Order: sequence, then structure tokens, then C-alpha cells
Amino acid sequence: MEHPILSHRFGLLIYLGFWFSFTCALFAIDWYFQANFFQNALISSLSISLPLLIIAPSIWYIVRHIDVDKIGRMAAALHHITVAIIMVAIWLSLTYLIFSFFDKAPIANNDKPEIIMPYYWLAFMAFAIYDYIVMVYYVFIYYRSFKSKIENEADLKNLIKEAEINALKSQINPHFLFNSLNSVSSLTLVRPEQSRDMLVKLSTFLRYSLDQDLKELNMLSNEMENSRLYLEIEKVRFGDRLILDFEIDESIKDLKIPNLILQPIYENAIKHGVHESLEPVVIKTKAEIRNNNLIIQISNNFDKDAITPKGKGIGLKNIMERLNLIYGRTDLLAITRTESNFVVNMEFPQNN
Repeated sequence: MEHPILSHRFGLLIYLGFWFSFTCALFAIDWYFQANFFQNALISSLSISLPLLIIAPSIWYIVRHIDVDKIGRMAAALHHITVAIIMVAIWLSLTYLIFSFFDKAPIANNDKPEIIMPYYWLAFMAFAIYDYIVMVYYVFIYYRSFKSKIENEADLKNLIKEAEINALKSQINPHFLFNSLNSVSSLTLVRPEQSRDMLVKLSTFLRYSLDQDLKELNMLSNEMENSRLYLEIEKVRFGDRLILDFEIDESIKDLKIPNLILQPIYENAIKHGVHESLEPVVIKTKAEIRNNNLIIQISNNFDKDAITPKGKGIGLKNIMERLNLIYGRTDLLAITRTESNFVVNMEFPQNN
């Protein structure tokens, strides 16, 4: 995160304005209310405020280093107390050095300047100012984090709209519907019961796909049920060339994953594996819970000698972006490709 003062012109101007106001306030107190000489009051106020000109911006790096969310409030407070003692000691030392320098200089009316207040009161004031600066920096950090979260939510909404369009295009595309209906037509005369069953599965699959909101989470059991419908419809087309293997424990079926996030992976397995292979292709789905994460692995073999259709990888890219925006992590999707096997590993953190 950029420095709020040094990285922005307006931030620097605002800070200099506050510093000048602080210096003027010290001068006014010493000159007007304590009836000190003009030059003496100016020396006193500058001796106190000049160290602050450097110390205040440097506190930012300390605040960035002390992460309250990671180390806890008590540890953060102890860190800040320690740093505050060091900063106040540096501030008072610099104030004394500057004041001593002017103290040796010739002063009008032979009056030696006097500091505006005793050093123990200066120490108290320095502690209070340190606390105030720390508070301002934390407010700035939380504001930027909140703003970033809003921007991420806006990006997620835009991505969801894109994903909805891409999902509908891939799930209800003319080729899929044409192939499915053509298979139903072929089965009508030969195996009417199977054609009727395929129509029911097709309508159920389309209804589920249209009803889902991609920004929400759904139970694994519902997603797998819909995925099975899709794969069983495709199995009618490819017959023994498509073999389905599921290893899913009943105890994890209530865990949550994003809606329709598995669909593009199965489509890729059909398109690049089953469609281009003359040998049987096994699409294996394995799901387990590990360290409070739902781990889903989808793999399929493919014909290494077949010329697979070229794609842009939009489906997997959308999955990665959705996982990043929903869970705030970029390491939840891993793809492994060997000579004749394609494996997709996904992790879904379970917060509840």
C-alpha cells in the first residue's frame, strides 16, 4: 500500500498544512498566552515541531509492519507502546538539540529563549500525538481495504455477468441441444423408454442451470446431481466410450461450493477427451475434506495422438477468477497435464 503522505501530492499538502497549523498553535500559546517574546516563541515552537515533520511520515512504516489482524490487539498495543517510547525519546532529543542550538545564538534584548513547557509535559504531548497519528494511519488503511473490497465486489459482479453468459452459452449451446435432441430422436423408435428418460434428464438439467445465481454458493450434492445429469446425457451419445467414476463421501455432500463451477471442467473433459478419442475415457471425480477445505479432483485420460480442438481456456480462467474474488486466494485451482491424463484440483474453503 502506498504511503498516504509521500506518494500523493495532495496528501503531502494536507500534511504540511496540519504541521504548519500545529506550529502556529504552539507559537500562539507561547507568544500570546504566555507573553513570551516573538523571537523566543518562534524558537520554542520550531524546536518542537521540526522533529515532527520527519517523525510523523516515518510512523506509517511502523503501522504497516504491525498488523493487528495477524498478531492481535494486545500484541499490537505492546508493540506500539514500545515504539512510542522510542519515538518520544527521539523527538525530545531532537527538540533539545535544536533548542540548544538557538539557545547559544545571540538573542535580541539579551533574553534567552525558554521552552514552551517542561519536558515531561512535552513527553505527554508527544505520546498523545503519536497515538493520534497511529489512529489516522489505521483509519486510512481500513478505508483503503474497505474501498478495495467494494471494488472487488464490483469486479465480481461484472465477472458473474460474464460467467453467466459464458455458462449459458456452454450449457445451452445449439450443438449440445442439437446432439441431445438428435440422440433422443434416434432412440425414440429403438428404445422409447430410454429416449423418454433422456428427455426428462435434459429438461431437469436445463431448468437447474437457468435457475442458478452464480454469485451464490450451493451444496455439493446439488452441484453433483446436476453434473451427473449432464454427463449421463452425454453418455447416451458416446456409450461405452465414456466411463464415469465418482468417489464422494456422503458426509461431505452438504459442504458448499460456488454454483455451476464444475460444469466447465466436465465440458472440457468431454470436448478434449471423449470427443477426440476412440478408446474409452474415464472421467473420475474425487471429493474429500482436508484441513477444513473441500478438495475436488476431476481427471480424465485422453488420446495423446489425437488432434484436440484448440480453445482459449476461457472456462478455466473464469473459474480461477471466480475463486479469487469469492475466497480472496489465487492458489485454489491447480491443473496437471501428463502425457495422457488431465487433472484439475480445486479447493473450496469452508468457513462455517
